[in-house]
Amino acid sequence: MFLFRQGLVKRHPSLIPLSLDHHDALVIAQGLILGRSRSPRSKWPTDRRAQVDRVVDFFKRTLLAHFDTEDAYVFPVVMERMPDRAALIAELRHDHEQLRNLISDLERAPATDLDTRLPALGRLVEAHIRKEERVLFQAMQSELDAAELDHIGAKLTARGRARENCRIG
Repeated sequence: MFLFRQGLVKRHPSLIPLSLDHHDALVIAQGLILGRSRSPRSKWPTDRRAQVDRVVDFFKRTLLAHFDTEDAYVFPVVMERMPDRAALIAELRHDHEQLRNLISDLERAPATDLDTRLPALGRLVEAHIRKEERVLFQAMQSELDAAELDHIGAKLTARGRARENCRIG
């Protein structure tokens, strides 16, 4: 279960791995927006240049594979079984592309205008995740049957094991 401002939200087990990635990304988004962590025990850097390194690393280690997983296993099911959500899927795919571009821009110019660029990136990450959690995942849980969600979950589990087997170190 995941707690949102609107109340307690239960996640189907198949979506929990994606929601856990979302949680981690929201923590990073808050650090980017605020320029610091809300938690006194956090190791989030206050130096904006160090934040660039942290977000680029997280993007490469977690979010790229997360986006690929959604593109391969979640979005096609939604497009096939919930065609009325096509505009939402197009918007989420556009967000993925925007985020990829913003990270590439940070890699090319990691020290330029960070007090503007990093909060903007954090706000986009936060808005994107809120859309997926509150709109897409809720719709999937309402409109897909348990077997369809379990099928997605099996694919996500297999993909996760394959990713773990490919990690170095």
